[in-house]
Amino acid sequence: MKRRARVLIDTDIFVVDLRYPRDPRYSENRAFLERVRRGAWVGRTTVYNLMEVCGILSFNLSPSSLQELFIGFAAKYNVTVLFPEDGEEVCFDPVRILGMMERKLSFGDALIAELAERYRRQLDLFVTWNAAHFVDKLPLKVVTPSQI
Repeated sequence: MKRRARVLIDTDIFVVDLRYPRDPRYSENRAFLERVRRGAWVGRTTVYNLMEVCGILSFNLSPSSLQELFIGFAAKYNVTVLFPEDGEEVCFDPVRILGMMERKLSFGDALIAELAERYRRQLDLFVTWNAAHFVDKLPLKVVTPSQI
């Protein structure tokens, strides 16, 4: 039996789905997320992605809706949310993050990239509409939903 690809999904994929139904990429984006939800791929994202999604949508959601989004996110999309290693707080090591920034990554992208690097043996692809931000900066193949 062929192993399902393990995909790390970036914030923008979820934001297009939740906020931009008129985006020209919406149908393709939705089809990708539906394949993840059905289990065609093993979906993962980082706690930093989840917090970015919540932060972006917080301006248009009530406090209870925001809490529902946060609590139900993993089940809604059939993804596992990756956190820093056991016992570590959701925080960051400035030296490691600066090392990521040396690859020309923004702070948020550097946080995500650092977790992607930690979990690289459990991941096959990084899926984002902003592939140019991550190509040759991650230990994973970087693709858009239209490329898989």
